[in-house]
Amino acid sequence: HQLTSEAVVESVRSVQTQDSETRQPNEEDFCRNCSTSPCIPFTYIIYCRPATMCCCCPPAISALFCLWVQSGFSKGTVAGALTFFPPDPPLYKFERRDKNGNPIPDDKESGEEDKKTDRTSNQHDEDLRDGTYHPNEGESREKMKSPAQQLTDRAKELRKQAKKRNVRDARDAKNGVTYKLVLDPRLSAPRFRGGVVEATKIRTKTGAYVAAIIYKVPEGAQNENTKTIIYSHGNATDIGAMYPLQSILSHSLECNVISYDYSGYGESGGVPMEANTYKDIEAVFKYTVENLCGGDASKVILYGQSVGSGPCCYLGCRERGMGGIVLHSPFMSGMRVLTPSRALACL
Repeated sequence: HQLTSEAVVESVRSVQTQDSETRQPNEEDFCRNCSTSPCIPFTYIIYCRPATMCCCCPPAISALFCLWVQSGFSKGTVAGALTFFPPDPPLYKFERRDKNGNPIPDDKESGEEDKKTDRTSNQHDEDLRDGTYHPNEGESREKMKSPAQQLTDRAKELRKQAKKRNVRDARDAKNGVTYKLVLDPRLSAPRFRGGVVEATKIRTKTGAYVAAIIYKVPEGAQNENTKTIIYSHGNATDIGAMYPLQSILSHSLECNVISYDYSGYGESGGVPMEANTYKDIEAVFKYTVENLCGGDASKVILYGQSVGSGPCCYLGCRERGMGGIVLHSPFMSGMRVLTPSRALACL
C-alpha cells in the first residue's frame, strides 16, 4: 500500500532525531505510520542505501525502482541502466595524433583514474572469495552494496567519465586532432587490398562526440550507385568487436560501411541513454549524407542489430528518401526481459 508524503517525512525526521549519527531505518520506522503490512519502505529508499521494495517484487524490479527514486525519478537513467552495457574495457582505442601526424600521449588524469579503479577492483576481488564476503578486521557486511546502490554508483561513474571525455574531445576538435584505429590484440581483421579505413569523431546535438569507423571501398570500385550502410551494433559490444564483420560487409557488398559507438561506449563521449542514441544516429546520418553520399540520402541504408534497431526505426520514421532499413534480431521490449507482466512492462 502507499504511504502519504507526510508519513514519509515524519519517518525520516524520527530517524534523524533519535540518533545523532546516520543509521539505517528499521521496520518500526516504516510501519508506525500505517496499519497494514507488509509496507513499502519508501523512507529507506530516500534516506539511505536501498535494498528492497517489498517481499512480492523481484529483486531486479526493486533495484530499478530504487534507482528511479534516487535519480530524481529520471526514466532515462533507469532505461539506460537496464538497456546499455558497454564492454569494459573497450575492444579498441583511438590513437590521438596532432596536425603533424605525431601520436599524442593519453591524459595523465585518465591513467591515474584507471590505476585507482584497478586497485579498488582488486581489493573487491580479495574481499569476495569463493563468492562469499569475508570481512577484514574491523569491517562489517555493510561494505557490500545492494543491487540498487550498484546501479546508482555505475550511473554516477558513467556521468563522471562522460564529462571528462567531452572536455577532451572538444579540445581535440579545436586543435585539429586526428585519430587512428587500434584494435584489441585479440582481434584479427580480414585483410582486403585497396579498401580505406578511417577513424573519426562526430559531434552530436548534445555536444558529445561519438566515435565512428568508416570502411570505404576502393576508388576504382565506386560509382554513382555505391551505397553506404550505417551500422548500429548490438548492446554489449562496440565498433572494435564489430570490425571484422564490417570489413566483410564492405568488401563483399562493395559498399561503404560506417559503424559508430553509442554515447558512453568505447571512445564516444556522453552517457548511454535512449535519448542520446537518437541524437547519435542523427549526427552520423547527417555526416554520412554530406561526406560519403554527395548529399543523396537515397544512397544510405540503415542496419540495426538488436538494441540498434531502436535508433534505426527512430530515424527511419523521420527521414524520408533513404535507400532502406535492415533490422537484425530487433527487440520488442527491454522491460519484458525482466518480467512477463504487461502491467510492469508498460512502465
